[in-house]
Amino acid sequence: MANVIVNGRVYTAIQLIAFDKDGTLLDFHRLWGQKAQQWIHWLVEQAGNAVDNRQSLHQALSRTVGYSPETGRVIDDSPLSVASLPRLTDIAATVLYQHGVGWHNATQIAQASLSACISTPPTADQVQPLGNVSSIMAQLVHAGLRTAIITSDDRLPTEASLPHLDIAHLIDVIVCGNDDIPNKPAPDALWWIGQQYNIEPAHMLMVGDTASDMIFGRRAGVAGCIGIRGGAGDQTALSKQADAVIDSIEGIQVVK
Repeated sequence: MANVIVNGRVYTAIQLIAFDKDGTLLDFHRLWGQKAQQWIHWLVEQAGNAVDNRQSLHQALSRTVGYSPETGRVIDDSPLSVASLPRLTDIAATVLYQHGVGWHNATQIAQASLSACISTPPTADQVQPLGNVSSIMAQLVHAGLRTAIITSDDRLPTEASLPHLDIAHLIDVIVCGNDDIPNKPAPDALWWIGQQYNIEPAHMLMVGDTASDMIFGRRAGVAGCIGIRGGAGDQTALSKQADAVIDSIEGIQVVK
């Protein structure tokens, strides 16, 4: 166990800290801005002649999933920022259908887009750590804390991103959006992790960049919910739900 200090507040007897991934450990907009641009372009191209106005489809996809072509950023608190990949697939298929693509074809195109664009392993250029992530994780582990990542992203790209952050050897457990565990904000992932390591939620902290992450931790009964600024979530909503808000995980201090 260790005492963890965030913004002057002390959380005592902490055994595990769980982290969201995108927007918490790495720059959300750098990764998903590039992925979104590729994804939407791919969907429009695959729709082909079934669509009369490709520009209109491109605009509708961008608006509905939550991507701004003008800024290259994901819109705060949008489906792209918080939804699981199966839900994003349903959204994409619906927009394609609304623009003239038959439903069967629309669902096939949307499903194929996952392996073609969304679920592909990130490149080193797409993964930019938010602060000195590797050093902080090493400090947590050295202090005897367990570490977890709980993300809506799929397992393949999640595991592929960890070497770019230099933390693959520092994470005890990962729960992903395509695992057989209900996704955030349902509290099941934290409860499941607690069972694996015999750790009560009252001895855990949850760190994330969205209000949904904070609600997730609160529902599970963790000792504290820590928000990270500048990620994918609405900043006002994040501040209201978080016990503390910091710029990066460098704001987490550990005292044995």
